[in-house]
Amino acid sequence: MSRFSLSLRGSSPAVSSLVIVLVLLLGVVLVSPLADRFGVPAPVALTLVGAVLALLPHAPRELIDPDLVLPLFLPPLLFAAAQRSSRRDFTRNWKALLALAVGLVLVTTAVVAVVARWVDPSLPLWAAIALGAIVSPPDPVAATSLAGRLGLPKRLVSVLEGEGLINDAVALVVYTMAVSAALTGSLSVPDGAGTLAVSVLVAPLVGLLVGWLGRTMISHLSDPRAEVGLSLLLPYGAYLAMEELGGSGVLAVVVAGLMLGERGSDAYTGAGFLAGNTVWRVLDWLIGGFAFGLVGFELVKVVADPGVPTYGAGVALAVCLAAVATRALFVLPLGWVAGRRMRKSVDQGHGWRESVVVSWAGMRGVVTLATALALPDDFPGRPVVLFAAIAVVVVTLVGQGLSLPWLVRALGVRSSDEEQDDIGRARALAAGAALARLDELHADGRVDDEVAGAVRKRYARSVPDLREDLPDEVQQRIFDVTKVSKHLREAEQAAVLNLRSEGEVSAEAADRVLRDIAARSLRDSYRHS
Repeated sequence: MSRFSLSLRGSSPAVSSLVIVLVLLLGVVLVSPLADRFGVPAPVALTLVGAVLALLPHAPRELIDPDLVLPLFLPPLLFAAAQRSSRRDFTRNWKALLALAVGLVLVTTAVVAVVARWVDPSLPLWAAIALGAIVSPPDPVAATSLAGRLGLPKRLVSVLEGEGLINDAVALVVYTMAVSAALTGSLSVPDGAGTLAVSVLVAPLVGLLVGWLGRTMISHLSDPRAEVGLSLLLPYGAYLAMEELGGSGVLAVVVAGLMLGERGSDAYTGAGFLAGNTVWRVLDWLIGGFAFGLVGFELVKVVADPGVPTYGAGVALAVCLAAVATRALFVLPLGWVAGRRMRKSVDQGHGWRESVVVSWAGMRGVVTLATALALPDDFPGRPVVLFAAIAVVVVTLVGQGLSLPWLVRALGVRSSDEEQDDIGRARALAAGAALARLDELHADGRVDDEVAGAVRKRYARSVPDLREDLPDEVQQRIFDVTKVSKHLREAEQAAVLNLRSEGEVSAEAADRVLRDIAARSLRDSYRHS
C-alpha cells in the first residue's frame, strides 16, 4: 500500500487517474467472480472497491470529467442491453413499461420535489424538480445484473430491462428542462416542448437510421475485426448525433440497438458474429463494473467535499424515503390490478410476489450520480441537491442491492423453463427450415443424392467431424457438403430471425441458437481453409 501511495504522490494527476482506472478495472476482473461466489451483489462489491480506492492517499480528486460520464458509459451499456431485448418484450409488456418508465419517473419526480421543498422551503422549485429527475430513474445495469444472477422469471427480467432502457431518456428530458429553468428563473414552454418533441419523434428515427446504416455497412464487410469495430462505434454515433440535434441520445441508442439486435445478426459473417458477441459481453461486463466502481469513488469524494452541507441530511433522508416509498406505492397496486385482469393466463400474469420484487428493484447508480455531478457550479441549491442524490444512491444501491437476493429467496420467485423451451423450439424450427431448403436444392438438381444424404445425417443426428486426411474424392464430397450447408445455414438463420422478430421465441433464445449456427459455420470454414 505504501509503494502504491508513493507512486500516486509522485505522479501527475493524469497518471494517478490512469493508475486508479487500471486498478479499478482489475478489481472488476477479480472482485466480480468472488462476489458471485459468496452471494454478494457485484454492483455493491464494486462500489465498495471504488470507495476504498478513493480513500487512498493522494488519490486524484476527479477520476473522469463529470460531463463525460454519461456520454462514455450510457451508449455502450444501453446498446448492449437493447441488443439483448426484442420487440416482443416491448409489445408484450408495453403497459407495464409505459407505467414504469414514464408514469413512475414523472410521479417520482413530482413527489420528491414536493417532499424536498416541504423539508427545505429555501430550495428553489426548479432545483427541487431537477433533484426529482436526478433520483427518479433506477440504474439500467444494477437491477438487470442482479435479476440475471438471481434467476428471476423471464417476463420479470424483461420488464426491468425495458424500464431501464426507457426511463433514462424520460428523466434526462425532465432534468434538462428543470436545470435550464433553474438557471434562467423560468421555463420556456416552446423550448421545453421542442426538446420533448425532438426526443419523442426524431430520436427513434435517428436510431433507426443509425441501425440501418450499421447493418448495411456490416453486411458489406468481410473482415470480422472491421465488423466488430463498427458495431462498437454505432452507439456513440447514435448518441452524439441525437445530442447535436437537441434531443435524447439515450432513446436513439436504444432504438439502434433494438434494430441491430433484431435484424443485424444476418449481416455478420460467422466469425464476426461470434467475435462480436464475445466482445460485447466482455465490454458490457467491464464497463458496467467500472461504472459502479466509479460511483463508489465519486461518492467518497463528494461526501468529503467541505462544500457539501451537513444540514442537507434532513432533505436527503426525506428524499430517500420518498423515492423508495413512491416506487412501492406505485408498483404494488399496478401489479394487483394486472394480476386480476390476467388471472386466467398463468404465464402472463404478475403475482403479488413478482410485484414486490419489482418494487424493491429500484437501485440508483451511475445515471443519478452523473446527472448530479454535472450540475453547473452556479446551480441554485447545488450542495443540497448533490448531497441528497448521493444519499439516494448509497441507500438504494447498498440497502436494496444487498437485501434483494434475500427477498427473492424469501418470496420463492424463480424462473421457469420458458427460455429452454424457446431454445429447443428455435433449434427445431431452424433445422426444419434447413431441411426444407435442402429438399428444394435436391429437387432442382443442384444437390445430388449422396450430398443430400450426408447433409441430412448432419441434421438428423450428431456425427463425428470429418477428417482432412481422406482421399481426394471424399474431400470433394466434404467440400460439396459444406457448400450446400452454407445455403442451409442461411435458411436456418432466416428462420430464427423471423421467430425473434415475430416474438415466437425470446431474444436470448434466438441469440443462443444463432451463436450455435455461427459456430458451425466457423468450424466448417476452419476445417476447409
